[in-house]
Amino acid sequence: MSEADYYQEEEHATSSSLPQPRGRFDKWMAICWGISLATLGLIVALATVIVLFVSEPEEESVGFELAVETIEQKEVEQKQVRQKQLEQSASSASQRNPIATTLSLNNMEVEALDFTVGMDKGVADIGNVGAAMGNLDLGLDMGAMKMVGFLGTKAKGNRFVFIIDYSASMKADQLKVMKQELTKTLSTFTGSVQVSLIFFSGPAFLAGEDPKKAAENWESPGRDAHNFLPKKGWKPPVPKWIACTSATKAKLTKHIYDTPVSFGTDWRNPFRMAYSMNPRPQVIFFMTDGSTRNPEETVAMVKKNRAIQVNPIAFGIPNDKAEAPMKEMAKATSGTFKSYSKAEIGKMAAKIN
Repeated sequence: MSEADYYQEEEHATSSSLPQPRGRFDKWMAICWGISLATLGLIVALATVIVLFVSEPEEESVGFELAVETIEQKEVEQKQVRQKQLEQSASSASQRNPIATTLSLNNMEVEALDFTVGMDKGVADIGNVGAAMGNLDLGLDMGAMKMVGFLGTKAKGNRFVFIIDYSASMKADQLKVMKQELTKTLSTFTGSVQVSLIFFSGPAFLAGEDPKKAAENWESPGRDAHNFLPKKGWKPPVPKWIACTSATKAKLTKHIYDTPVSFGTDWRNPFRMAYSMNPRPQVIFFMTDGSTRNPEETVAMVKKNRAIQVNPIAFGIPNDKAEAPMKEMAKATSGTFKSYSKAEIGKMAAKIN
């Protein structure tokens, strides 16, 4: 063996017997990378947890603050609305009495206007304005109600219906006294008082209507003086409230004196018209000189509407039996009944110039 070959073999043996460092290095590198990746994953997971569990409460906190601000804002707005309502209420209360003057009703032509006044309301509600200024619907609190007297009866209110007998049995003295007493009562009213005058014989009609023309809408089977019915297809008008201005009182006075008497005596029809009104009457003054064959129907109607006071006036009715249903009306509604004999009426008429 040559020396060169010997050294080659020796070198080969030496290199074969030495450990191989590269393989061990690769193993440690893999471990390090694994640890690094695991650490990175842990950091990423921790960051995700922090984002989910820390940032969300902050958003909820913002939402809660907005909700609190909204609630507080609503409370402030509600307080402002309540304060405004209180101010308006106080203003309305302080101005109740001069309402009629402010509207200048005394100089208005009221045939073109229908004033419907609800005394039970505290806030003005104006609507339904139609042709010629239309139906002006006023829901006004007119303050203290007025004490009214008519033919010896008294009542307090702001809405009065007068149901007045214009039957042919009403003689000259009765008509003379009734007309003076009714116009005298109207003269005491101011613009804050609302009235409606319903005249009747057999048919019922409003003050200012021609009774003969009105009778064309009514029928009486067998010409029964106590049984008048609206003709088929026709309905009696719903009376309207009239403000007692100077102009309207003058017109009503003319109607009272110009209306002629007519045939029949039926209490039911004028009461049906009065109870159809809206708003409803507070007080009804009912004056008649004649009994009727079916008074129980009218008495039943009055009892059904007992919240509306009825003050009946028997104006020359011939006997106590005829007056009995009128007394029953007054008792059922806490009203006042008054009776006049024909002799008493004659003495009253003699004092009128």
